[in-house]
Amino acid sequence: MPDKTAQWVFLGALVAMLTLFRESRRFFWIFSVLVLPGTFAHECCHLALGLLLNGQPAGFTLLPRREGKGWAMGSVSFGHLTWYNAFFIGMAPLMLLPAAYGLVRWRLGGQPVFGWPEALAIYGIANLIYAGLPSWQDCKQAARSPIGWLLLAGGIAWGWHWYYSPVGSGPLPAWVLRMKKMSGRREMHSTPMIQKVSANAIMLACLSRRP
Repeated sequence: MPDKTAQWVFLGALVAMLTLFRESRRFFWIFSVLVLPGTFAHECCHLALGLLLNGQPAGFTLLPRREGKGWAMGSVSFGHLTWYNAFFIGMAPLMLLPAAYGLVRWRLGGQPVFGWPEALAIYGIANLIYAGLPSWQDCKQAARSPIGWLLLAGGIAWGWHWYYSPVGSGPLPAWVLRMKKMSGRREMHSTPMIQKVSANAIMLACLSRRP
């Protein structure tokens, strides 16, 4: 059985790494080097979805550049952003968040032994969390597509239905019913603990997304 203390230390180190990312924004070039793996993953997600959805990628760079009062860490330019692909290309980096969560669960499922391998795992996961959050430019690009607004409205309606439907009263999937039952329990289990800390880590990354 995994050591709970080691799990908490691992999660604490992950939050500390995200805090380091945020604080290093005051030293731009140090910051840009720290998040370079995440920047690469972020831009690769845009590139992959652009190729898949006929966005016609026209340029790819990881070199930071001035953008208004801030900096863009990297960018991918496209020649064919339209109503059916702008949302998915803009929000493509969100695919990295399930990967980060899966890696956290995998590392916590074993027995974390702290050393260089574990430190590199924490650094890599922190980069995935950071990179998985779309920039404001990505959000503006995605907002050009009506698909995004339709998905948002559908998600809000489904969430409202899920939250206010009593357990067993409607045609909700079995996994949703199990989640609703679990959410009513007071005892602390390992999965909710991981979810809460992961949510806090993502919120922290939101504060440090881009300078």
